[in-house]
Amino acid sequence: MVSNEETATRISLMKMTSAPAIVTTTFNVLADPAENNGRTPQSDLIIGIAMIILSVLCAIAYSIILVAIWRDKELIRMTSYKFMFVLGWCDVIQCFPHALMGVCATPFYNGYAVVTVMLSINRFIQLAFPQLDQTLFSPRAAMVWIGVAVGVMTIYFVALLTPWAAMMYDPKWYGWGWDFTLPASFYLQKMAMSIQVGGIILSGFFYIGVVIMLLRTRKRFAASRNYNTEVKILIQAGTITVYCSILNILWHNYKLILPDDLWTYCALNFMWILNSGVYPIIYFIVNSALRGKIVRATKETRKRFSNSFAKGDSSKVNGTSITRIV
Repeated sequence: MVSNEETATRISLMKMTSAPAIVTTTFNVLADPAENNGRTPQSDLIIGIAMIILSVLCAIAYSIILVAIWRDKELIRMTSYKFMFVLGWCDVIQCFPHALMGVCATPFYNGYAVVTVMLSINRFIQLAFPQLDQTLFSPRAAMVWIGVAVGVMTIYFVALLTPWAAMMYDPKWYGWGWDFTLPASFYLQKMAMSIQVGGIILSGFFYIGVVIMLLRTRKRFAASRNYNTEVKILIQAGTITVYCSILNILWHNYKLILPDDLWTYCALNFMWILNSGVYPIIYFIVNSALRGKIVRATKETRKRFSNSFAKGDSSKVNGTSITRIV
């Protein structure tokens, strides 16, 4: 008789490598009996399909936003939107490797956390010390800030490529976790927690300062375009910070306030995926100009596709007619 522990070992815990790799195992979704934690073959299929659909939808939605920002020369020149653009890429890249390439998902989320802090500092400095903004967040300086975030990603990326640390996807729990049998995993996990939770505290501190500055200047600048832009950016950045705060606090401390079971862990992993969909939703709601561009771009794409399809259909008909005549 094979024990549950041996079965769990034989189940494909997909160790994250530099390329997608699914370990061959004896696990059979259709033949495996229901687990004691409530997992069944039916729930395997439902959860798996739901993860794929949610990841793809978030990636598509965010990609549309990124294209719109990139094409808007006025927005992409702003340091805050450069940071948001990098955040977007971190989110989109996280959508694709779920359960296949944790070597990408984990580093990019840590980079995402670092850029979130940078964005909050940028918003605060621009309002509180505008004379420093042109120095600390000039186009060249912005690239240095982004380079720091890329450096954090690279450290985690390289660390997870070594044999001393790994993130693993466990189908038994519908989620990701560190392989603590490897010596460096413990330290990398603690570093990640410090980056994520510490980033929340720092971002919260700076956004409180931003709110105070906006309240102080609203009478003087309420009618100006800059004030409205600042409010929009604050709503966008503040919303994602609140969401990430809830997510990170629950992720690292869920056993203190939530049931320690399969569905709690599964829900938290879905929150990770949905994290990539929060920004697109807020972008679409808050930015009327961006919303209009997306709608127009969608209509133009649909029109081009329809015209292309109609031309192709017409040429096929003409070709068929000629063939019949001959």
